[in-house]
Amino acid sequence: MKLQSLAALALAGLLALPGIANAQTLCVYDPAGKSGEYYRTVEDFTLAASAWGAKLTIETYTDEETAAKDYEAGKCDGVVATGVRLQRFNRFASTIEAIGAITDYAVLKQLVNSFVRYPSAAAKLEHQGHETAGVLPAGLVYLFVRDRNIDTVEELAGKRIATMDYDKAAPVMVDRVGAVMVPADLGSFGPKFNNGNVDACYMSAVAYQPFELWRGLEPKGGVVRLPLAMATLQLLIHKDEFPEGFGAKSREWFAGQFDRAVAAVKKEEAKIPAKYWIDIPASDMPGFDDMFLQVRLDLRDKTKAYDGGMLSVLRKLRCAKDGSRSECVEKKE
Repeated sequence: MKLQSLAALALAGLLALPGIANAQTLCVYDPAGKSGEYYRTVEDFTLAASAWGAKLTIETYTDEETAAKDYEAGKCDGVVATGVRLQRFNRFASTIEAIGAITDYAVLKQLVNSFVRYPSAAAKLEHQGHETAGVLPAGLVYLFVRDRNIDTVEELAGKRIATMDYDKAAPVMVDRVGAVMVPADLGSFGPKFNNGNVDACYMSAVAYQPFELWRGLEPKGGVVRLPLAMATLQLLIHKDEFPEGFGAKSREWFAGQFDRAVAAVKKEEAKIPAKYWIDIPASDMPGFDDMFLQVRLDLRDKTKAYDGGMLSVLRKLRCAKDGSRSECVEKKE
C-alpha cells in the first residue's frame, strides 16, 4: 500500500476516536469586526467548546446578510447574527425580538436561563435541523430621529423610516404609524440616516459608534428613550455537524456571559451624549404598550411572523415582574 494511503487511513482512524474533535466553522457577525466585543466573546467560546468535542474556527463578517447566506449555503456550520436576521430558521427564537415584548434586561435574562433549566423550553429552539445554541443581549432598540420634535406617534406620519427589509414585523409597525418605509439593512441604514435620505431609523446603542450615527443626529436630532424591542445576537447551528449535547452546553455557556454582554451594551449606551436623549412622558406609556400589543397580535395571527408560544412566555415574564399591567388580566397573548 502506498505511503499516502496509509497516512490517509491513519488520519481517518484518529478522527474516529472519541475525544478527537472534528472541525466546525462559525460565521460571526460583529459590526466592529475583530475589534468588537461579540467577536471577542465568541473567541472565548471556542476555547470552552473544545472541551465538548468541537474544534471551532471563526470567520468574521461586518455584513450580516452575507454571514446568514453563507450559513444557509452550508459554508459554515454555525452563525452568530441578530434574531431578526435568523427569522426564517426558527420563529420561536426570533420572536424574542418582538416589538415591545422585552423592554428590560432582567426579563431577557430570565428567558435565557429558562432555556438552560427547562428541557421543554430548549426543545423549541430546534427546527428542521437548525438549533439556537446561544442568546446574548445586543441592546434595547431605540428610534433615532434627525428632528427631535418627532417624539410622538402622530409626528411620525409621513416620515421616512429606514426599515430592515428582511424583518417581517417592521413594515406592519411602520404602516400602523402612517410612516413611509424605506428598505434598508444593517449595511445601509447608517448612510441613509446620516445623509438625510430618511428621517428616522431604529437600532440599539451598539450601532451608534460603528455606524457614526452622530452624523445624522446633528444638528437637531435625538434618540427617543422608548425601548421598541430587545435586539439579540444568537448562535444558530446545523445540529448534526456538532457533537451530541453541544447545544445544551453552549446555551449554558452563553447564559453565563449574559452580564458581561449587558455591561458592554450599557457602556455603548453611555457613549451617546445626554443632549441627544428624548424622554417620553410616563402618561404616554400605556398607549404605546397597547399599540405594541396590537402589532404583535397582528403579526402572530395574520402574517405568522411571530410565534404565539414565545409571545405567551414573554407575557408571563412581564406579568411576573409587574402584575398591574392590563395585559395580565386580558391574556391576549
